[in-house]
Amino acid sequence: MGLKRDEGNINSEFKMRSFIRMPLSSAFLSRKLDDFGAISTNRNETLTHKSLRHHRPSLILEIYEALSSRSNLLTVDEYDRCGPAKLPLTARNYFLGASGRRTTYKRNKDAFDEIKIVPRMLRDVSKNSLETSTLGLDVDFPIGLSPVALHRLAHPDGEIATVAGISPFRTIMILSSFASTLLEEVARAAQDSSIHLWMQMYIFDNHTWTTTLIRRAERSGFRGIVITADSPVYASLTCDGRNQILTQTEVDLENIDASKIKFSPSAVFRDITWLRSLTKLPIIIKGLLSGADATRAILAGASAILVSNHGGRQMDGAPAAIEALPGVVDAVNKLFPRRDVYMDGGVRSGQDVFKAIARGAKMVFIGRPIIWGLAIGGAKGVNNVMTTLRNEFNETMLLAGASNVKEIRKDTLIPLVPIWG
Repeated sequence: MGLKRDEGNINSEFKMRSFIRMPLSSAFLSRKLDDFGAISTNRNETLTHKSLRHHRPSLILEIYEALSSRSNLLTVDEYDRCGPAKLPLTARNYFLGASGRRTTYKRNKDAFDEIKIVPRMLRDVSKNSLETSTLGLDVDFPIGLSPVALHRLAHPDGEIATVAGISPFRTIMILSSFASTLLEEVARAAQDSSIHLWMQMYIFDNHTWTTTLIRRAERSGFRGIVITADSPVYASLTCDGRNQILTQTEVDLENIDASKIKFSPSAVFRDITWLRSLTKLPIIIKGLLSGADATRAILAGASAILVSNHGGRQMDGAPAAIEALPGVVDAVNKLFPRRDVYMDGGVRSGQDVFKAIARGAKMVFIGRPIIWGLAIGGAKGVNNVMTTLRNEFNETMLLAGASNVKEIRKDTLIPLVPIWG
């Protein structure tokens, strides 16, 4: 299969190059084929691991296409690996974009690997449950969806496909104010499910935009307001990931006017008090990394805190969310023991979920993996990402000696807290 360098083949060429750059080997590809059985290629050949003894770039590309077209990949890491190359270059750069040298983006995932789980043996785990609750909402397991903009860049049905994918679960979906679907349409799609919707927004320079979004969310049955606090200004993203996304695609922001809104560089903690006066819905402050900030936010009226560094898209060099989590939890618990703390950033496995819960998170939220699920399999891909994380988390919890979420303890982790904490 020859690849000509023309407009129609640029994406395929990228896929082949990026796939070959991965740390792949015949052994790795053999394992993939063993996982899935025989795979049919574009030539209607049947590939098995024996075919790889004399593999060539064109064969590698066909295996890649066959694997990435499946929505039942075995791990979230596989979605991480295969998902981006399913997208056009502009969309891929947008979702993969990170600030600075991508230090914080990489640290989010690496920090999880440095935490070890010490299982507790001979515990009775026969009565098993993953259920928990937060802010009066019951959920099937402590994994929800972080706000991610423009889902339609990953799939034509966008946020509606995401809702369909998670509709079998009682969970929380935080809808981005930069969504590519009207919030009212998302609410209608979710109304016959057990999904709890929270609406994410910023303190915009023109407060009217913030107020309008709150009112629309209230009318549509949203159950919480999430205010992202880490963005007084836009950070520059690698590969120009943000600047051209709306001019080079046919996907629009459906809930706000991108030409008129901007973040407020003058936002302060008392703006939380102002927001508290506008609505009876819980207000969750997202993007805090220090205990001092979390305490001030709750004193100003916040109902809960979501520890996050914006997926490494704002302050490069900030700590990983899992590193910042214990300090925030300790500070909040000292003064407000009934206030919940959540986290997002770098979660790619059920083991990661366990580690975050053990460090005090009430729930864990995921962002990019949902986009990769959409890109690979639409609603089915989203469902498989969530199912994979749930099942891995349950297995990890039981093997660690806990039968339910409340039994997960921080002393099952090494180190107990970050070395720098």
